[in-house]
Amino acid sequence: MASVAIVIDYQNLHMTGHEVFMPSQAKEHSLISPWRFGHQLIAAKNASPPPGLAEKFELKFVDVFRGLPDVEDPHRSYKRNLAQKSQWEKEGHGRVRVTYRPLKYRYDYENRTNDWSIPPQEKGVDVQCALALCKHARSGLYDVVILASRDTDLAPAVDEAATYRQSRIELVKWFSPNVRHTRGNLRTQTRVWTTSLDEASFRASLDPTVYH
Repeated sequence: MASVAIVIDYQNLHMTGHEVFMPSQAKEHSLISPWRFGHQLIAAKNASPPPGLAEKFELKFVDVFRGLPDVEDPHRSYKRNLAQKSQWEKEGHGRVRVTYRPLKYRYDYENRTNDWSIPPQEKGVDVQCALALCKHARSGLYDVVILASRDTDLAPAVDEAATYRQSRIELVKWFSPNVRHTRGNLRTQTRVWTTSLDEASFRASLDPTVYH
């Protein structure tokens, strides 16, 4: 069995899936369970492995990175995000790790508080994903390390991780034949295998938990 670690850029994975498969529904209805997603990916890989690889794949670890709302943000629940982290790590039985980085808010100097009317931005999550990808690729613990993100800023990290030759580096993406931009792959200098997951895999990856 080939051991697999997955590095997930959560916002990218979540929002890409939402836009492709559930654009008319609320974003909270398209939350992805990292552990369920991982098993959908492994099932797809075992059903259609990369050329020349006959062995089966086994999910060992899922490393998730996402932004954390401010505790005072009236629009984005800090407690709800922490509840999601707790649920996802519990579901993974020690094989899922969720790492947060505080979201960046525009500061309202006149009122001496964050401007809650402007959506915050993720800062540094892509760097965390890049570091994790390279770390897992060099660790020697996994036969395959897969990046779940369409962020083009991560292409150099993919190329760097591939040079270590300790693990096979791969990518995964959502794919719909009706959505043109899902057809292409992340542009890297190194040839990297990309697994495409369809709507059935997306819906099987959804987190059914209702968070309050």
